[in-house]
Amino acid sequence: MSVSATEIRDRAGNDLGLLRLGQSLQPQDASRITQGYAEVYGKLKKNGLATWAYAGSVPDELAPDVVALTCLNCMETYSLSNERAQRIYAKAGQNGELAYRNIRDNMVTDYGLPQNEPDDF
Repeated sequence: MSVSATEIRDRAGNDLGLLRLGQSLQPQDASRITQGYAEVYGKLKKNGLATWAYAGSVPDELAPDVVALTCLNCMETYSLSNERAQRIYAKAGQNGELAYRNIRDNMVTDYGLPQNEPDDF
Protein backbone atom coordinates (compact mmCIF):
# COMPACT_ATOMS: atom_id res chain seq x y z
CA MET A 1 0.00 0.00 0.00
CA SER A 2 0.99 3.61 -0.44
CA VAL A 3 -0.34 7.09 0.17
CA SER A 4 -1.15 9.53 -2.65
CA ALA A 5 0.09 13.12 -2.73
CA THR A 6 -3.52 14.24 -2.15
CA GLU A 7 -3.73 12.08 0.97
CA ILE A 8 -0.42 13.53 2.20
CA ARG A 9 -1.86 17.02 1.65
CA ASP A 10 -5.08 16.21 3.49
CA ARG A 11 -3.27 14.53 6.39
CA ALA A 12 -1.04 17.60 6.71
CA GLY A 13 -4.15 19.81 6.62
CA ASN A 14 -5.63 17.74 9.41
CA ASP A 15 -2.45 17.93 11.52
CA LEU A 16 -2.31 21.70 10.96
CA GLY A 17 -5.91 22.00 12.18
CA LEU A 18 -7.28 23.14 8.82
CA LEU A 19 -9.25 20.05 7.92
CA ARG A 20 -11.75 18.01 9.86
CA LEU A 21 -12.90 14.55 8.86
CA GLY A 22 -15.48 14.71 6.08
CA GLN A 23 -14.49 18.23 5.01
CA SER A 24 -12.42 19.57 2.14
CA LEU A 25 -9.57 22.04 2.39
CA GLN A 26 -10.19 25.61 1.32
CA PRO A 27 -8.56 26.19 -2.10
CA GLN A 28 -5.90 28.54 -0.72
CA ASP A 29 -4.97 26.01 1.99
CA ALA A 30 -4.87 23.14 -0.51
CA SER A 31 -2.58 25.22 -2.72
CA ARG A 32 -0.24 26.18 0.16
CA ILE A 33 0.04 22.63 1.48
CA THR A 34 0.57 21.24 -2.03
CA GLN A 35 3.41 23.74 -2.46
CA GLY A 36 4.80 22.68 0.93
CA TYR A 37 4.77 19.05 -0.17
CA ALA A 38 6.51 20.00 -3.45
CA GLU A 39 9.28 21.72 -1.49
CA VAL A 40 9.69 18.74 0.84
CA TYR A 41 9.69 16.35 -2.11
CA GLY A 42 12.34 18.45 -3.87
CA LYS A 43 14.63 18.33 -0.84
CA LEU A 44 14.10 14.59 -0.42
CA LYS A 45 14.77 14.02 -4.14
CA LYS A 46 17.93 16.13 -4.03
CA ASN A 47 19.22 14.02 -1.13
CA GLY A 48 18.31 10.73 -2.83
CA LEU A 49 15.52 9.95 -0.35
CA ALA A 50 12.46 10.22 -2.62
CA THR A 51 12.11 6.89 -4.39
CA TRP A 52 8.69 7.76 -5.81
CA ALA A 53 7.59 10.23 -8.49
CA TYR A 54 6.25 13.60 -7.33
CA ALA A 55 2.71 12.73 -8.48
CA GLY A 56 3.18 9.12 -7.40
CA SER A 57 2.38 7.48 -4.11
CA VAL A 58 4.53 7.70 -1.00
CA PRO A 59 5.38 4.33 0.58
CA ASP A 60 3.27 3.74 3.71
CA GLU A 61 6.26 3.53 6.03
CA LEU A 62 7.51 6.95 4.89
CA ALA A 63 4.15 8.75 4.80
CA PRO A 64 4.01 9.88 8.47
CA ASP A 65 7.43 11.50 8.17
CA VAL A 66 6.59 13.15 4.82
CA VAL A 67 3.37 14.51 6.39
CA ALA A 68 5.34 15.82 9.38
CA LEU A 69 7.86 17.53 7.09
CA THR A 70 5.06 19.04 5.03
CA CYS A 71 3.44 20.40 8.20
CA LEU A 72 6.78 21.79 9.36
CA ASN A 73 7.18 23.51 5.99
CA CYS A 74 3.74 25.14 6.28
CA MET A 75 3.76 26.07 9.97
CA GLU A 76 4.75 29.71 9.52
CA THR A 77 1.78 30.27 7.23
CA TYR A 78 -0.77 29.37 9.89
CA SER A 79 -1.39 30.37 13.48
CA LEU A 80 -1.01 27.19 15.48
CA SER A 81 -1.56 26.61 19.15
CA ASN A 82 1.54 25.73 21.15
CA GLU A 83 0.15 22.23 21.66
CA ARG A 84 -0.37 21.64 17.95
CA ALA A 85 3.08 23.02 17.11
CA GLN A 86 4.66 20.79 19.75
CA ARG A 87 2.93 17.72 18.27
CA ILE A 88 4.37 18.55 14.87
CA TYR A 89 7.84 19.14 16.32
CA ALA A 90 7.59 15.83 18.18
CA LYS A 91 6.93 14.03 14.89
CA ALA A 92 9.39 15.93 12.68
CA GLY A 93 12.01 17.29 15.03
CA GLN A 94 12.64 21.00 15.47
CA ASN A 95 14.20 21.36 12.01
CA GLY A 96 12.91 18.14 10.50
CA GLU A 97 15.96 16.15 11.57
CA LEU A 98 13.91 13.38 13.19
CA ALA A 99 11.71 12.84 10.12
CA TYR A 100 14.69 12.91 7.74
CA ARG A 101 16.53 10.39 9.93
CA ASN A 102 13.45 8.13 10.00
CA ILE A 103 13.18 8.30 6.21
CA ARG A 104 16.90 7.55 5.82
CA ASP A 105 16.62 4.64 8.27
CA ASN A 106 13.62 3.21 6.41
CA MET A 107 15.52 3.49 3.15
CA VAL A 108 18.35 1.43 4.61
CA THR A 109 16.19 -1.26 6.18
CA ASP A 110 13.36 -1.50 3.68
CA TYR A 111 15.09 -1.09 0.36
CA GLY A 112 17.89 -3.60 0.69
CA LEU A 113 20.87 -1.37 1.40
CA PRO A 114 23.49 -3.26 3.41
CA GLN A 115 23.40 -2.87 7.17
CA ASN A 116 26.44 -4.88 8.06
CA GLU A 117 30.08 -4.97 7.07
CA PRO A 118 30.86 -6.71 3.80
CA ASP A 119 32.68 -10.01 3.89
CA ASP A 120 36.46 -9.70 3.51
CA PHE A 121 37.61 -12.24 0.96
